Amino acid sequence: MLFGSLVMAGAPLGLPGILATTGVGAGLVSGPKKLRPVLCGVVLLLAARAKKARAVGAAAVASFLTWLVTRSGKIPRFPWLFDFVNKWAKDYYSFTALRGALDDIRPNKSFLGFHPHGCLCAGFTINCCYNADFIRACTRIFFLCDPALRYKNPGFQLMSEAYEADDRAIEACDAEGFKTHMATGVNVAFIPGGFMDAVAFEFGKDVCVLSSKKGFIKYCLQFGYRTHPVYTFGECETYYTFKGLKSLRMKVAAQNVPALAFFGWPLVPFLPRPQSKIITYVGPGIDIPHIPSPTQEDVDHWHKVYVEGLQKLFDDNKADAGYPDSHLEIL
Repeated sequence: MLFGSLVMAGAPLGLPGILATTGVGAGLVSGPKKLRPVLCGVVLLLAARAKKARAVGAAAVASFLTWLVTRSGKIPRFPWLFDFVNKWAKDYYSFTALRGALDDIRPNKSFLGFHPHGCLCAGFTINCCYNADFIRACTRIFFLCDPALRYKNPGFQLMSEAYEADDRAIEACDAEGFKTHMATGVNVAFIPGGFMDAVAFEFGKDVCVLSSKKGFIKYCLQFGYRTHPVYTFGECETYYTFKGLKSLRMKVAAQNVPALAFFGWPLVPFLPRPQSKIITYVGPGIDIPHIPSPTQEDVDHWHKVYVEGLQKLFDDNKADAGYPDSHLEIL
């Protein structure tokens, strides 16, 4: 929406106008917050110069979107949002279930690593983030997501603020976010594979990127967290994806850019396939020692233990989930 409104604001001035407004847009996204009012003013002036109501309206939309992610404070909590999604969203799919070692989750210092990411994190969202049973099992939990999504996407930021309650929140997964929240001992949930997981996604193939993802293990060691691998069967059937140029797209994803194209429900391709099954299993906790200053050897060892735990969780439950012949590929 931001890109489209900036293009419309500069379009009456031709290519130079479009380049100018989209250039300003780059500053809005990546520049400091204190410059955003000035940059919005530049876009409004360019649109006014065009003397077209449509251009001025588009500039106003861009300014409003920018204000949504720049303002101080939060919107009020809306408990009905959680209640509505918890009650009805799972009915979109042919079958959903949350299973596994829910009783083994401790009320604090529990880290839950979700696999795979998929295209739009169906298991993470439907079976956990908006699942009252999961929230109760965790007592209190923070779901950590991409910082740009959390703080630079107006719609997602509003949703996250409305979602917040005493026992749950959606926060950023940057280094500051990890350290701030884990220092308090609150339970956290995170998708270690991130956008690289999303790029690795292929329809009908259980695959996740984990071999190079070790930062979360370091934090668990530093703050004394117990880890739970979590796997969602059926996530790989939610979308069809473009599979070409994977090596290049992986390099782009490594820079925290989701380089993927997907197609789900034919009527609304952005939505997942309704015939998908979303079955999430929580693995038993892995007791990790508290090492305030872990060495690389410490991180490598406990990362290996975690990967083995994820593989065992997959193998032990694939038949129960209805996928007895499935094989998990860990990249």
